[in-house]
Amino acid sequence: MSQFTPDQNNTDIRRLEDLAFKNPSKRIRPLVHIIDDSYDMRMFLKNEFEDDYLLIDSDNGLNGFEKAVCSLPDIIICDVHMPGISGIKLCKLLKEDPRTCRIPVLLLTGNSSDECLLDGLKSGADGYVTKPFNFVILKARIDNLVKSRKLLMGFLIEPQAQSVQTTSSHNDELFLKKANEIIEHNLGNSAFEANDFARAIGMSRAQIYRRIKMVTGRSVKEFIRITRLKKAAKLLISSNQNISEIAYQVGFSSVAYFSSSFSSHFKVSPSKYVLLNRGK
Repeated sequence: MSQFTPDQNNTDIRRLEDLAFKNPSKRIRPLVHIIDDSYDMRMFLKNEFEDDYLLIDSDNGLNGFEKAVCSLPDIIICDVHMPGISGIKLCKLLKEDPRTCRIPVLLLTGNSSDECLLDGLKSGADGYVTKPFNFVILKARIDNLVKSRKLLMGFLIEPQAQSVQTTSSHNDELFLKKANEIIEHNLGNSAFEANDFARAIGMSRAQIYRRIKMVTGRSVKEFIRITRLKKAAKLLISSNQNISEIAYQVGFSSVAYFSSSFSSHFKVSPSKYVLLNRGK
């Protein structure tokens, strides 16, 4: 097993950015954030989980909250009894913040009383595990919470690609509206990509990757491409421009790539799409 140094906020975030944009084979792993004031417990969990997850850790509730906002993990494992901000208070903060409210939180505690369990559930915790715990059972609970969270992420395109239906909160809807406005403002720029998008929306590469993934289930690159295709679909049935003109207008540098992307997404070619939908 490899060894980890304790609580490396900046290093962790930079590593996430590199994984998210430079290593597609690793970025599909769920990101687990371990928050515990015990160095030994954090290292034990990281060593046990390293083969299955991307991992970051924090040694107190304040650092844990800040890093959760920056990294938007797939799940948070948090100790209940910590100095300063307890796990219960931290969970409540995370669930009340629109940026982190959708992240599952699994609380760990040595107190198995009904009162402690009730406090944890009232804070919005998605799971509760008492110490000492069976690691296999803990991992199964984490796997189930991650899978359940993925089921909540929908990205349903209407026949004319006019709307995105998700189980997102109002905050997610506002975020998507802003994201779409930024892409549409840069629609004709074929060089506009994920890094430009992150700068325009005021988030880091890691933040925007995980936020888009959380809300839509897509990567940033896919989200930008589909937004371009949605606009193209509208133009195909509402304007007199030909397919080539529309392809360049929505930011595709190649008509052939536009046609293949359009056909793959809508299951019909651009020309057939026009025949099926114009005049409706």
